[in-house]
Amino acid sequence: SVLKGLDNMSSSVVLVATTNLLDSFDGALLRRFDKIVDFNRYTHQDLEDIALIILNEMLSKFTFANRNTKLFKKILSLASPLPMPGNLKNIIRSSIAFSDPNDGNDYLRKLYMQLCPSLEMNVHLLKEQGFTTREIEVLSAVPKSTVSRLLSKETKK
Repeated sequence: SVLKGLDNMSSSVVLVATTNLLDSFDGALLRRFDKIVDFNRYTHQDLEDIALIILNEMLSKFTFANRNTKLFKKILSLASPLPMPGNLKNIIRSSIAFSDPNDGNDYLRKLYMQLCPSLEMNVHLLKEQGFTTREIEVLSAVPKSTVSRLLSKETKK
């Protein structure tokens, strides 16, 4: 195994390894390195800018998907931390590629669920997160009139 190979490596060998998926590695592997240096220099804004470039590139290929950059940016703002560019590209591409081609907003729902997996999507939570009634309609696939009615019931209590 890789771990045994590292354990049996000569102490005169200097091993330098790189990855952009450090969080994906098991602690047992990481303990075998004397020093780990994190070169992550992306700010949240940098990653949002990169995600927008990726989205625009993907939407030019998947013309059935609606271009809603305002809602896309709101979804990104909730993701913490945002994935690195390679993972962002995979998430965006798979969200669009596996969305319903008859529903131009389906990819936005899939993005929300992938980038905010710990959050249960419901109209009340979406409202608390600052989404408008129209945006809630897009994300929840619940008609705007129903969203308004559900939210007004909550405020009357």
